Amino acid sequence: MIKKIFSLLLLLSLCSLLPAQAAVWKATKKWTEQEEKHYQHWVKTHWTEEFFMDPKKPLYYKIEHDCADAVYLMRLIYSYEKKLPFVIHNAHKKGGLTTNNMKKWDRLAEFHRVRKFMDYVSDTTSTKTLRHDTYPIALNNLKAGDIYVAPGTHSYQIVNITETGVAEVMASTTPKAPRFLSRISSFPFYVPEDVKNKSDGYRRFIQPQNIRKSMAKQPHYNDEQYRIAANVKYNYVAFTDIIARRLGKRPEKTAEKTLRLLIALCMYSNDRSVYIYDALWHLQKIRKGGRQCMTRQEYDNFSTPSRDKRLRSFFISVKQHLDKTWRLNSQHEAQIIAATIFRKTPPPPKETKLTNDFCMVEMSLGEGYYMPLRELWQNIRAKQLVSDPHGPLEARWGINAKNYKPKCRTY
Repeated sequence: MIKKIFSLLLLLSLCSLLPAQAAVWKATKKWTEQEEKHYQHWVKTHWTEEFFMDPKKPLYYKIEHDCADAVYLMRLIYSYEKKLPFVIHNAHKKGGLTTNNMKKWDRLAEFHRVRKFMDYVSDTTSTKTLRHDTYPIALNNLKAGDIYVAPGTHSYQIVNITETGVAEVMASTTPKAPRFLSRISSFPFYVPEDVKNKSDGYRRFIQPQNIRKSMAKQPHYNDEQYRIAANVKYNYVAFTDIIARRLGKRPEKTAEKTLRLLIALCMYSNDRSVYIYDALWHLQKIRKGGRQCMTRQEYDNFSTPSRDKRLRSFFISVKQHLDKTWRLNSQHEAQIIAATIFRKTPPPPKETKLTNDFCMVEMSLGEGYYMPLRELWQNIRAKQLVSDPHGPLEARWGINAKNYKPKCRTY
């Protein structure tokens, strides 16, 4: 009898050590305007490229992420560390919410609860869900901690505003994997286009207490960016010039602007490799299943005609900027790089090396297969890029594109 009583007491004692109905973490503070300022400072000072690759931070070490995951995790991690509530819409349950009060992992220790919660949020969100958890703001109100979203395409974290008004960004990419974040001293290469639904553009996270309110009722809500983008006919250079003037403490110098545009050009050119990778991966998948050609919907999802058109337009915009400014500062390194890309005659080896050291376009993710920006421009100018997602890798980038003959239906 005494042995049974002792066993029962031991069992009760062990149960008392386990977390009963534990939230992921308990929020002890609320989001306020002052807390948003603290968050902005934290992003600017603590949200770094190696955040997920630092073994000194075991809770976050080698978490798998893509571009949208990194955006959500930035807000989630700050909320956890400062014991603030984290609330977003549940994309898989109409009207439902995903919050730090979830009891899904209540039998785990806090370290594992938080880790599981981060993985859960990453697995159930995307660039398409960000439109529901954020809202557009005025361009002169951009701060560190705000984001840029192109739903279904890409997303960025704004981590700093320079004295010339440039919104420096960080981003992850696909496929989901543990990796360093990339930091770019240039605006995202996108211009907000969704005038009707206002789902893209420069945005800010909705505070938990306002999660049920409409976008128009969020603090500092402003939809001017859509009208401004339309007024400049969605020209990236003109649009970002307006932002820089509004945010800057001083005007950009000619060479600074050239460098900013070259960084964006390099970034956007390399972004194309993600879409080609996704298309080739999907094509391989359906062909393993016995189907050779994509459906109309698949073709629309993986082809790149509009994206290739924008890339061509941006190359032309950078060239026009160079044509206007070359004589003003022809000896600056950024101007030399730009000139090397666009000059009609073959550039000297020294200038070629300078340009290639600045940027090479990764044609296939993780395979070390690169193309110089100058060669990409030449292929674009010759209209050799293949937008058809059935095309082989080289043809997609304009290499031997004249020999490519579609065997599947194009739409």
